[in-house]
Amino acid sequence: MKILIVTESMAGKGHYKAAESIAKSIESSKISHEVKIVNLLPIVSKNLEQIVKVIYMTILKKIPKLWGWMHQRESKFALYFKKIIAYIMIIRLKRFIEIEKPELIIATHASGLTALSMLKTKNKYRLAAVFTDYQVNSFWVDKNIDYYFVAHQEFKTKLIEEYQVNPSKVFVSGIPIDPIFFYSTKRSKIFLADLKKKFRILIMGGGFGLGSIKEIICSLNLVKDVPISITVVTGMNQQLFRELSLLKSTLNVPLKVLKYQEDVFTLMKNNDLLISKAGGLTISEALSVPIPILIYRPLPGQEEKNSKFLIKMKSVIRISRLEDIQYWTKYLYYHPNFYLKLIQQEQKIAKPDSAIYISNILLNQNKKI
Repeated sequence: MKILIVTESMAGKGHYKAAESIAKSIESSKISHEVKIVNLLPIVSKNLEQIVKVIYMTILKKIPKLWGWMHQRESKFALYFKKIIAYIMIIRLKRFIEIEKPELIIATHASGLTALSMLKTKNKYRLAAVFTDYQVNSFWVDKNIDYYFVAHQEFKTKLIEEYQVNPSKVFVSGIPIDPIFFYSTKRSKIFLADLKKKFRILIMGGGFGLGSIKEIICSLNLVKDVPISITVVTGMNQQLFRELSLLKSTLNVPLKVLKYQEDVFTLMKNNDLLISKAGGLTISEALSVPIPILIYRPLPGQEEKNSKFLIKMKSVIRISRLEDIQYWTKYLYYHPNFYLKLIQQEQKIAKPDSAIYISNILLNQNKKI
């Protein structure tokens, strides 16, 4: 079977990593399939991709509240812009689909879904939408989509009740992460005894290394009576990597500075606490290890919604002040029972087999057809 997994990388690595995880799971199935991952915007126009990326990054860095304002009104934006975006994309995508002739298209980003849904009426392929955040919104919904894969039962209910999606089309899969999170040995209770030796803190800011990472490190440097070591992943942010590399020699605590990392599972498994934004993929990975999570100042929009859901599930700690980082670092270190309870809450909503589940549903559905 010819399978296209369509995504985008201009908004960070999360959507593309979700696509890779699904592809890896499909390729490990007993029956051979031809799987291809494509970024849609460059197919339409490479110049358009660059323009969209510049606008997106400028808003996030300079006026993030505008991004949050837009998300709060996403249903109105979808009403006006979904079809406009689709018509911009459809001419180039039509030719691309005719050449590729896929039997199944899986989308891990909403940008091309409406266009692909419109093209589906004249092309024989099944279309799946895979949500990569702990939310659903109007840009992902269209009558010609055959499958919806959501992060939690709450969002299945929302699609059915608020968007009138047929229940048979909606599957609670979790956010797709690398199958290694399912197959590898999980963190055991024994490691709690090791916390007294060294409290290993991992700081991540997504593929672009966003967030107040330098300030977080300086705050942790002030923590007393806890044997801290820090590992920070700067993603593709070269300037941040250079700044933190220079900062190392001025700190009282050990600091390891890393660029973008592919093996996130090992990184998380070898640390005791994650301080991060609230990107859907990063959070889903952390829940599946599991590693306790401090969410610090999530970006408005998707991350804010992710954060609110996870707080409701009592599976993360959200902090807004640098002093809170110091407080919770000490508290988690000196209260192992609370630490363990937090891990147990994470395990209740973790879906380490998410990508495997998605591929099994789609491949088994194909057999029925």
